[in-house]
Amino acid sequence: MVNQLYPSFDAPDLMADEEVETLQDVYAYKFDYDQERLVVTGTGKAVKGGPIDAYRFWAVKCCLTERYKYVSYTDDFGVEFERIMAADYPRPIAESEIKRTITEALMVDERTVSVGGFSFEWEGDSCWIHFDLESVYGTDYVEIRRGGELSGRIRAA
Repeated sequence: MVNQLYPSFDAPDLMADEEVETLQDVYAYKFDYDQERLVVTGTGKAVKGGPIDAYRFWAVKCCLTERYKYVSYTDDFGVEFERIMAADYPRPIAESEIKRTITEALMVDERTVSVGGFSFEWEGDSCWIHFDLESVYGTDYVEIRRGGELSGRIRAA
């Protein structure tokens, strides 16, 4: 008789016939971040993009959306910029909290590899946040303006 620490048994593969949808299968329209509009053809038709366009659009939108403010989004979507600014932290603590909330928000997506290289430019309560976003598609340089006017750009690094 062999003593076992835990019982063992064979479990049926319940997911064997299930088709799993991955986020890489998502497509979007191309967006011109400098002009802040969709890319269109000469006839005005929106230009379709691929999975990388969908991911980039999602990342910028996530950073421009205040977390917990809109019931149509889950608690995983968006950043806590307004809460951080309302707390009136000293600049170094505010920047640390902004880094944390952006990193948490973007790491929710399985395509995100890392978020880092943050830098900040302050104009009163408005802030340009610059950082590198590494995904399964490569590394992009992201610029987000929060407070007052909202703006966001992303481009390959």
